[in-house]
Amino acid sequence: MTVPPPETASFATSVVETAFLIPLYPLLGAFFSLLWVPGLISRTGPRPAGYINLLFNLVAFLHSLAAWIAFSGTPLTRSWPWLDTAGLSIRFDATINTPVLIAMTMICGIHVLAQVYAIGYLEMDWGWPRFFGCLSVFEAGLCALVLTDSLFFAYVVLELLTLGTYLVVGTWFNQSLVVKGARDAFLTKRVGDLVLLAGLVALLPVAGSWNINALNAWAEQATPSPGLTLILLALIAGPMGKCAQIPLHLWLDEAMEGPFPSTVLRNSVVVLGGAWVLLRLEPLLSVSPTVQAVLVVVGGTTALVGALIALAQIDIKRAVSFLVSSWLGLLFLAVGAGAGDTAWRMLLVYPLPMALVLLALGTVVSSNVSQDLTQLGGLWSRRPLMGIAFLVGGAGLVGLPPLAGFGALRAMTASLSASQAPLLLTAVVLLTNGLISAALVRIFGLIWGGKPSVFTKRSAEVLWLMVLPAMVATGLVLHLPILISRAGIGAEWGPMALPLLASTLLGITAGSVLYLFSTEHLPKLSGPLAGLQEWLAADLHTEGLYRRTVVGLVVALAATSSWVDRILVDGFSNRSGDLALEGARRLSLSTTGRVQAYAFTVLVGVVLMGLWILTRHTPAFLSL
Repeated sequence: MTVPPPETASFATSVVETAFLIPLYPLLGAFFSLLWVPGLISRTGPRPAGYINLLFNLVAFLHSLAAWIAFSGTPLTRSWPWLDTAGLSIRFDATINTPVLIAMTMICGIHVLAQVYAIGYLEMDWGWPRFFGCLSVFEAGLCALVLTDSLFFAYVVLELLTLGTYLVVGTWFNQSLVVKGARDAFLTKRVGDLVLLAGLVALLPVAGSWNINALNAWAEQATPSPGLTLILLALIAGPMGKCAQIPLHLWLDEAMEGPFPSTVLRNSVVVLGGAWVLLRLEPLLSVSPTVQAVLVVVGGTTALVGALIALAQIDIKRAVSFLVSSWLGLLFLAVGAGAGDTAWRMLLVYPLPMALVLLALGTVVSSNVSQDLTQLGGLWSRRPLMGIAFLVGGAGLVGLPPLAGFGALRAMTASLSASQAPLLLTAVVLLTNGLISAALVRIFGLIWGGKPSVFTKRSAEVLWLMVLPAMVATGLVLHLPILISRAGIGAEWGPMALPLLASTLLGITAGSVLYLFSTEHLPKLSGPLAGLQEWLAADLHTEGLYRRTVVGLVVALAATSSWVDRILVDGFSNRSGDLALEGARRLSLSTTGRVQAYAFTVLVGVVLMGLWILTRHTPAFLSL
C-alpha cells in the first residue's frame, strides 16, 4: 500500500474540512446577480449574471466531488452557536460524511447541467439575474439542508426553499397562470410547513434537543404514547408537502408554469429535500407504529393514484409531475415499512434519471408551439438523440436491468418481505412500477412515435447548449450503477428480480400497444371506463373538493370573523363612543354661563360628598 506524500494528504484533508463552505459558493453567485438588477449594471445586458452563477456552481461541484474522492470515511462534525438565551440554546450543527458528500455532488452537478441548459432555453429572456440567482439560492439551500444536523435549521432551510419555489415559479409573473401556480405552490407547501413547525416546537420539551443525531439516540429508549404520536405525525407533514404526497400534492403540477430549467431542478432534486429530512428522522419515526402505518398508506396511495393520474394527462409537464409524486410515494412506503436502507438507495438513484427525462422533454417544449401531447408526434425522425435520452432516463426510473433503478426497486421489494403485509406492499410496488413504465412509454409514443403533426412538421432544432447537458446526463445515467458502487451499492440479481422485471415489461408492452403502435393518437376508453379516464384526467377533482371543503371552511370562518369584528367588536366600540358623545351633548345644555349656577352646583356637590363621608365613617349619624 502506497502512502500519499504529506503535501497530497494535507491538501485532501483541507478539501474535506472546507466542504462546510460549499453552500457559500452559489450564495456568492446569487449575490453578484444583484449587480445586474436594472439600474445598477445595464450596458452589458443580463447575460453575465448567468455566467457568474454558472462559474460559482461549477466551483461548488468540483469542491464537493474532490471532497467525496478525498474523504477518508471518518465523519467531521462542526457546531456554530446561533442563539443562547433564557435556557434555550440553538446551534447550527453540521456533519460531513459519505452520504452528505454524495448528495452535495449530485445537487451541484445537476445544477451545473440545468444552468448550462438554462442559458440555451432562456437565450432571449431578460430575466436572467433573478432567475439564475434563485437557482443558486436553491442549490445553497439544498447543500445546507444535507449538511445540517439541526432539525430547527432544517425547517428554516425548507422554508427558504418554499420561498424560492414561489420566486422561481413566478419568473414570468405577467401571466395569470404563472401567478396562480406560484401562489398555489407557496400556500400548499405552507400548510405542511406550519404543521411541521408545530411538531418541531412540541418535540423540544419532550426530547430535550433538536439535534437529529441526539433525537435518533433518544428514540432508542423512547416509548410510544398518544402525545408523541401526534408530534411525529406533525413532523412528517412537512416532507409530505415538499414531496407532493396526497393530500398535499396539488402544488407540483401548478409549479410547472415556471421556466423548464427550474422544472428540471425542482422535480429532480428540490422535491427530495423533504425526503432527506424524512430519512434522517426515520429512526425517530419508527418509535410509533401509527406513524409508520400512515407513511405506508400515504406513500402507497400516492404511488398508485399518481401513476394512474399521469396516464390520463395530456399536458407534458402535468404527466411528469404526477410521475414524480408516484415515484416518491414508493420512497415513503419504504420508510413506513422500515426499509430505511432501501429508501436511502432510492433517494440516491432518483435525481439523475428524472433530470434526464425532463432535459429531453424541455427540448420539445422549447421548439414547439404546444406542449399538449395530443398535438405532438413524429419527432423520432427529427430528434432521435433526445428520444434516446428520454428512453435512457425512463429506463433508469423503472425496474429494467442493468440500470440503477432496477437495483433500488429490487432491493425494496426484497426488504418488504419483513413487513407486516409483505404480499400487499409488494403488489403495490410491482403495480406502480408497471404503471410508471406504461406512462413513460405513453409520453414517448405521443411525442416521438407516429407521424409528424402540424405542430412538429417544422420543429426547429434547439441550441447545442440544451443538447449537451442531456447527452452528459445520458452517459451518467448509463454509468450510474458503476458510480454508486463506490458507495458500496451494487445492482445484484436476487429475490423478486423476475417479478419486478416482468412488471416493467408488462407496462412497456401495454404502453407500446396503446400509444406507440396504435393508429389512434390518444385512445379513449369506453363505457364506465370513460368516466374513470375523465376523473383521472381531472386529478380526481381534488381541487374542486378542496374548494368545497378546506377553502369553503376557511371562507366561512373568515366571514364569521368579519361579522364578529363588524357587529360585536366595532359595534360595541362605536356604540360606546356614540353614548359618550350624546351624554356630552346633553350635558352641554346645562351650561348657562352664569357664576351663580356654577357656585350652586359646587355647593350641592360639596354637601352631597359631606353627607356620603358622614354616613360612611359615622354610622350612628343615621340613628339621630
